[in-house]
Amino acid sequence: MFRVIHNRKFVWILFSVLLIMSMALVGCQPAATQAPAEEPAAEEPAADEKPFEGVTLNLLQETVPDLDFFREYIPEFEEETGMKVNIEEVTYTAMHEKLIPQLTLGEGQGAYDVIIVDKQWVGEFLCGDWLLPIDDYIASDNFDTSVYVPALFDMLGEINGVTYMLPFYNYTMGLVYRTDIFEDPDLQAEYEAEFGKPLEVPTSLEDYVQTAKFLTRDTDGDGEVDQYGVAMQLARFPSYAEYTHLLFGQDGWYYDEDWNAAVNDEKGINAINSLVDLYQNATTEAATGYFFNEQIEFFKQGNAAMIITYSVIPPLIDDPEQSKIAGNIDLAVTPGGHGMQGGWGWAIPRSAPNQDAAWEFLKWVESPEIAKKRAMLGGAAVQLPVLNDPDVVAKFPYQAKIKEWLETGKPFPIVCRSQEIIDALSLNVSEVLAGTKDPQEAMDEAAQVLNDVVKDDPLVNK
Repeated sequence: MFRVIHNRKFVWILFSVLLIMSMALVGCQPAATQAPAEEPAAEEPAADEKPFEGVTLNLLQETVPDLDFFREYIPEFEEETGMKVNIEEVTYTAMHEKLIPQLTLGEGQGAYDVIIVDKQWVGEFLCGDWLLPIDDYIASDNFDTSVYVPALFDMLGEINGVTYMLPFYNYTMGLVYRTDIFEDPDLQAEYEAEFGKPLEVPTSLEDYVQTAKFLTRDTDGDGEVDQYGVAMQLARFPSYAEYTHLLFGQDGWYYDEDWNAAVNDEKGINAINSLVDLYQNATTEAATGYFFNEQIEFFKQGNAAMIITYSVIPPLIDDPEQSKIAGNIDLAVTPGGHGMQGGWGWAIPRSAPNQDAAWEFLKWVESPEIAKKRAMLGGAAVQLPVLNDPDVVAKFPYQAKIKEWLETGKPFPIVCRSQEIIDALSLNVSEVLAGTKDPQEAMDEAAQVLNDVVKDDPLVNK
């Protein structure tokens, strides 16, 4: 048997040695790693959470039918996002005046979150650095811009490699003609006897002028002309558009490929001389007081065989409740193959207080679903899938022809002082029509302004 040790001192010493050894062994072990505290899981947004709850989105809009076509669906957008959409409506003439003071304010300091930009304002707004580039938004949401008619997107979307706008609606121009007149057998026989070819819808500038003059006549035998070849808008401002149709009808443009003014070259002078011929021999003398409202009303009342007008107008002309010629019209591309491209683009100002919310609206209003709904109400479509949609085409058969207008239209120059192009042409064209200026002199003066406009322009690639 082992002996029991009774010596307390020895026991205490032994215990102390063992304690020291155990502490040493613990000290040699690697330090224990403390498990990191678990982060709280990110809260998933509730199914009914509205991402922009409490945000008021302010839009400045022109009072036009296309405004009503998207406004009808605004309650749906407000319900989805929690936003309140406030729309301020103004006339065209007031819009530019209201916009400029707001656009020049600092970032986030303006009154408007979403604006629309007319084609001739694009260059001015870009040179002022007033529009927010939206490429990051487009990439983040994988928004498909390839759906837009390329000619429109080049003018109201991506400029010099940067996207500033999404096309909203178009007002591209083309020919509307009276089928009852062009299909009249007596007129067909008379035309062929005089010109040696069939009476057809004109496809060239020369044929347009000749046909318009031929169809201008006294139909009731009272000695007064009561049917004109063409209804025109020749008041000072819109007269530049009537000149432009005739310039583009020769495959001309305002500038040559080197950005030298071309309105006073051979095509430019032929265009102004043709316009004078039409005014004197194929339309009413009152046309120099007509804007597009008067021009369209003149045509709807059955007073002319043709009109070059905006893409939004044919449904009005073909409405039996307001037009005497409903059921007797058809569409064609502007004689010569190119009409004047027109349209508006959605944009977010740099001064917008709610830029993210503004993009949310643009993404919604230009979504395939809303774009089609707008078109089904009569909106001037800008997206190819909408223009080709069977439901849209069935309801609005003219869409196929209007698509041709859009695809063949020529754009307006995107330069900083673009409005001055319109001003110079309108002034000089109207003076020629009034007989106060020689056509060559007038177009030379307009060319001087056009050359000055693009001199040192940062948007022009010379």
